[in-house]
Formats: sequence, C-alpha cells, structure tokens
Amino acid sequence: MKIAKRLNGASAMILSCVFSTTPSWSQDLGNAPEPSSDASSAGGVLMDEIVVTAQKREQNLQDVGIAITALSGEQVEALGMTTSVDVARMSSNVTVSGSFGGMMSQFTIRGVTQNDFNDHVESVIAAYVDETYIAMQQGQTFAMFDLERVEAMKGPQGTLFGRNATGGLVHFITRRPTKEFEGFVNATYGSYNQVRLEGALSGPITEGLSARLSGLFERADGWLKNVYPQETYVPPAQQPALGGPPAPGAGADLGGVKSNFAVRGQLLAQPSDRVQLWVAGFYNKFIGSSAPYQGIPSTVAIIDTAGNHINTIIASPTEVCEAIQNGACINGLFDHDLNAVREVPGASFFGYLDPNGEGRHTSQDYGFKNGSQFRTYGASGKVSVELGALNLTAISDYKDYWKHFFFDLDGTSVNQFFWISDSDEKTFSQELRLDGSTGALEWVIGAYYLNIDNQSVSGIGALPNSAFPINGWDQPRLVDLKTKSYSAFGQLEYKVSDTITLIGGVRATREKKDYGFEVLFVPVTAANDATEWDFEPAIPVPGFFQPRFEDKTAETLWLWKAQINYEPTRDLLLYAGVIQGAKAGSFNAGGPPLPESEIPYKSEKVISYETGFKSTLLGGRARLNASAYYYDYSNYQATRWTGVSGLMVNADAHFYGAEAELAAGLTNNLEMMLNVGWQKNKVKDVPLGIGIRRDVETPFAPDWTISGMLRYTLPQPIAGGNLAVQVDGNYQSAVWHNLNNFEANRLPGWAVFNARATWTSEDDRLRVSLFAQNVFDNNYATIGFDISQLSGNNLEAHGRPRWVGAELGV
Repeated sequence: MKIAKRLNGASAMILSCVFSTTPSWSQDLGNAPEPSSDASSAGGVLMDEIVVTAQKREQNLQDVGIAITALSGEQVEALGMTTSVDVARMSSNVTVSGSFGGMMSQFTIRGVTQNDFNDHVESVIAAYVDETYIAMQQGQTFAMFDLERVEAMKGPQGTLFGRNATGGLVHFITRRPTKEFEGFVNATYGSYNQVRLEGALSGPITEGLSARLSGLFERADGWLKNVYPQETYVPPAQQPALGGPPAPGAGADLGGVKSNFAVRGQLLAQPSDRVQLWVAGFYNKFIGSSAPYQGIPSTVAIIDTAGNHINTIIASPTEVCEAIQNGACINGLFDHDLNAVREVPGASFFGYLDPNGEGRHTSQDYGFKNGSQFRTYGASGKVSVELGALNLTAISDYKDYWKHFFFDLDGTSVNQFFWISDSDEKTFSQELRLDGSTGALEWVIGAYYLNIDNQSVSGIGALPNSAFPINGWDQPRLVDLKTKSYSAFGQLEYKVSDTITLIGGVRATREKKDYGFEVLFVPVTAANDATEWDFEPAIPVPGFFQPRFEDKTAETLWLWKAQINYEPTRDLLLYAGVIQGAKAGSFNAGGPPLPESEIPYKSEKVISYETGFKSTLLGGRARLNASAYYYDYSNYQATRWTGVSGLMVNADAHFYGAEAELAAGLTNNLEMMLNVGWQKNKVKDVPLGIGIRRDVETPFAPDWTISGMLRYTLPQPIAGGNLAVQVDGNYQSAVWHNLNNFEANRLPGWAVFNARATWTSEDDRLRVSLFAQNVFDNNYATIGFDISQLSGNNLEAHGRPRWVGAELGV
C-alpha cells in the first residue's frame, strides 16, 4: 500500500507559496494606503510611509508600540526579495532555520525557534497571509509576488494574533483588486538557467465589483553538483565495494526547481458604502530536487560509560575510530566484523571524505530532480460591515496541503539509508471581530476557531543491498493529529492624556488534541519503488517498531498584555509593556522505541518584558527605532536531534537582547538602511542522556545580526529614465544547529553582499534591472544535522552560490 493511496491534499510550503499569490490584505478592501508624497520625496523608497495592521487596524508604523520590521512592496522589489524567508535578510534579530537542505525553512526571532520539523508540529513563529494562519510550519517558505507589504512582529503576540506566536509572527499582505484597470508582467533570467515569470491583471467588472488575477512560474537548474557515481575524494583503490546499485533516477544535481506554478483569482465587491466582500481561490504546484545536503564533515561521536552520546567532534585526517568511549575506539557499528574500523582514515564509516565542504558538490546515490513535491489549494473570504460607529469583520479560510519528500539520509555515495516524508493537512478557520472607538477609548473584541486535521508519515528505510547489515526495509512513522482551538479575545487602548496611552488585552484559548502514533517495520525485497513507502507486511521487530499510541488532551491557555505608550512629541514614541504568551502542548513522533511517557510534552508559557522607542528625525528624513527585551519561559518546548529524529522536551529558559533599526534619506538621491540585533539565551537543565543535564543555547540563534543597504539614484536622467544603484549585505554570527551544542554542531558565522542596478522609465511603466546576489561567492552553511552515530559524518546545507541575472518589468 503506497502513501499516495493514503494521503491527498496540499503542502504547507506550497500553500504559502500560493498564498503569497492568493489571499489579499485585510484592511480597507481594495484601497491600499499610498505613501505620503512628503515622505517619499524626503527619503526615496526607504522613507515611504508604511501603514501596518499589527493591531487589527491601519496605523503608521511609527505609531505602534511593537517592535516591527515592515517592508512595503516597493521596498521588497528594490531589495530583490523573491521568497518569504528573504525577509530575514534585512530584519534585526531575525534569522532562518529549517530542514530538508533548505527546501523547508522557517523563521527564528530573537533566538526563539522551532527545531522539530515533523509536519504535525506548529511553529512558535506564526506565519499569516492576509490575516489567515498557516498552520503547517513548512508553509513559511514560499515565493513572494504581487505583494503589498510584509510585517515581522517580534515577541509574543498573544492578544490579537494568538496562534502559537510565543516568539513572534510574520504577516504577508498581498495586493487587492483595484477600481481602475492595471496590470504588470515581470520576467527574470538568471544563473543556472533560472526563469521566473510573474504577472497580474486587475480592474473593474461592473459598478461595485472588481477582480484580480495573479500568477507565477519559475524554474532553475540544480546548483549543487552531484558527482555520483564518481567518488571525488577517495582514490578508486580505497573505495569500499558496498551499497549495491543506485536507486532508479538517482544522481541528479540538487538545489534546482523543476517547476513552480501558482495562480490566484480574487473578487472584490462593494454593494454599498458600508459593506465590502472579498473572496479568493488559489492553487499551487511545486516540483524541486531532493534536499541539497552535503555529507560533510566526517565526525566522531563521544560516548560515556552509560552509553550516552555526550559530544561530537570533527574527525582528524588519521581517525579510524567509528566512535570513542572513555578514550577507546568503538568499531563495527555498521559492519558484521566487530573489529572493523573506518574504511578510510578521517572519512565517514564507508569511505566518503570531504574534509571541509568548501566545494559546491556532493556525491549522492539517492538524489532526484523531483525529490521535493508540494501541492496546495484553498479559498478565503472576508466581509467587512460598518454598523454605525462599529465595524464588524468576518474572515473564513480553508487550506489543503500535500507534500512528498525523499532524499539521501547519509548524504554520501554509499547506499545506506533514505528518508521519506509525506503529509496531508487540511485546515479551516473562522474569525469574527467587532471594533470601534468612543472618545479616548479604542477597542476590539472577537472570537476565533481553528480546525487542523494532519495525517503525516516520515522516517527512514534501507534499500536491498544497503551497506547497513539489516537491509531491505521501510520504517514509516505514522501520525494522525486532530486539533480544535476556540479563542475569545479583546484589547482596549485608552488615551489618558495627549501624551499617555494605556493598552490592555486578554485572550482565552481552549485547545483540544486527538493523537495517534505508531512506527512500522516493513521488509522490502525490491528496489524498484524506492521513493514511496510500503506499509505491509509489517512485523514487530524489537527496537525497530512502535506499538500504536493514542491520547487526547484538552487545556485552557491564557494570554494577556499590559503596556504604556508615552508620546512627548509628534516624532517620538516611548513604550514599555509586559506580555504573557503561550503555546499548547502536543506530542512527539520520533524514532522507536520511544517510551510512552516521552511522547506527550507540556504547553509552554513566556512572560515578556520589553521597552523601546520609535523616532522620526531630520524633519522626516530618518527613522530610528530600538527596543530591549527579556523573556522568562516556563516549560520551553526545546527539541534535540537524537540521530534520526527529534525529541521535544520541556525546560525553563530565558532570552534577552536588544535591536536597533535605522532608515534615512541622507540626500534626495542617497538613502541608507542599517539594522543591528544582539541576543543571548539559555535553556536550563536539558536532558542529554541518562543522568546528564546541561544548560544549552537554542539552535539557529546568532548572538549578532547586522544588515544594511546603500541606494543611490543618479540626479540626471539616463536614456529618458532614472537609474538607481544599490548594495546591500547581511551578517550573522555563528550558530548551533543542534540543541545538544556539541563541538561539531556549530556553524561558522557568515556575511553575504548583493548588488543591483535598476533603470525606470520616466512614466514608471518600464523597469530593467541587473543584479548579483552573493557577489563574492561566499560558501556558507545554513543548516546541519548530526548523524555521527549513523554514518560517521554530518549533513550540511549551504547557501546559494553567486547568482547573477536580469529582470524586465512592464
């Protein structure tokens, strides 16, 4: 029985991909606020006034006492951002973590992250598109186009955006249908035969009814060269005769996009001055390569007397031990001969050697052009009604995700293990809000319902003739999680005086979960279907299977906010507040055997203390915003990688840091942006084995993030248009890729610089750009996994190489 027969739906990652093209933004339907002419002339594209909806109503960015990095659609285009995670490039204390070699990515904000990548787990950094929640954490990666703006809100957002946002949220707002006819087409051609086409048509159908149709297509060749079956670093005489024949279709270059197609249609109706109705339907299909991992560098697990894995180190060039216990070699881990050593000194267990990973190449016997597949579709709708002095808003949303991943788990040329991950998830949400104002008081109350039905299967397998002594088997881990969440919320803002405003809010959430989990062990005798699961005949092999586990939970979560804003002048806002956020408990789905007591984990709670200011300087030519914070977590949900799966545990933690963001129009032609973030964190008493607990730092959380941009527009016209040139760059310091914080789990810091030149015709109807991303071709690791006990190496995914191209927009 194949997974294709059991799962239907649409993928989270693609969902988002479609979403960025699908729903529309939520306030003032069909009439996105225009930048003020004064701000634009004072500082160019960076000083455009940005209207945000962080508090469920339109406000100027500088009037909101929340740490927000907000970018308009014009700024996103100027920075050459094309995917959702590009937003992290220019945001202080915002970085990207992920899995599957970067085919799935998600945000880390102020060190808070979700490192359990199972599909049934929701992220602590919530992602929204047009006020609709993306439940599947892999949905945070998608292509951005036809975008109005993006808002990255830092810290718990419990009162108005309550869904699991203990670390923050990122909100993408897309363009609405317009009352006048308009349209655009953008075409890009870049390195590795990249082709990207996007466009939209928008305009009236009849009086009071308008429509918008948007679409995207893109493709690119793989940039990570797969040299299989050549063993690049090991002389032929030393190559082990292990692994048997490769899987059919394997050996493809990795990192490419075979096809990504998305379309969205919208209707916007205004039957009266007091009623607006918006509906949208969307579809997206994505096919890309297997995860672009490199099996580097070779590593050695350090084991204590109790058998605990207590450290991982980089293997020396002469290392022959498969593992080290109390200074002595442990060998024969994956060989019938217990006296066996590493086939090649300093290499993986099976002879693969890439000492430093500096080359953009890999040697994988299980790499495919279609190894990452997503599909999503759905519909959204919003009704806004004015009831005298009150405003009633209703938002309905349905999403259907399906995904199918398969890749080489050991990341080498040896036939050892593969990984397959499949998911089918359907979500429905309904929100009702009522807001209004009475004199000095502004308020909003509402209710929210969310239903998530997730069925997912992931795990490892070994093909026939595998180098693993027991070969020819599948080990699917089956998960069935149904979640129902009911919330009621409200927030008040009371203006005590012309300069002081008090803010208070509360949200109560009742959450119910129904969980089922089991792990099968299924013998396989043929390799002709190496990219899908077999589910029968399952046999109960000790250590390889998990009996059926079922459980139900129901809990009530309380989230609240108390804040004071002080505005001594029109150009300065000071704020200080305390927020309680929470995320419901859930269930692990790791590899067997997993004790039943370790499958459930508790809800987490955070108390956030934050203060900051927002200022407008130099007569509107500059904005300087800064904040400082301290988070006190109880039962922080921390995930440690345990070899071939993750295990979520609860541990107390604290996070603290500060950030500053500066944007300025230095002259009418020269603008700049500079963002700096610093953070520290500690997760306390994390269990790393029997009798071993340590204080550790969260993964993918750099101490420092720095980003900046300089943009210069030539004062004199060029060929009847305006020419702007810019450079931008971002830096992050070193990070751990595993909560264990072992020596070999640290990824070095890196910096990337980009350049762009854009010519725009005088009537703004034609735009031509030349760009270079990663100008200096820096090779840097972004994701890693410790598989030192599995095959004697680590998996790492690296950022894209230098990428140059041209864009034409009409």
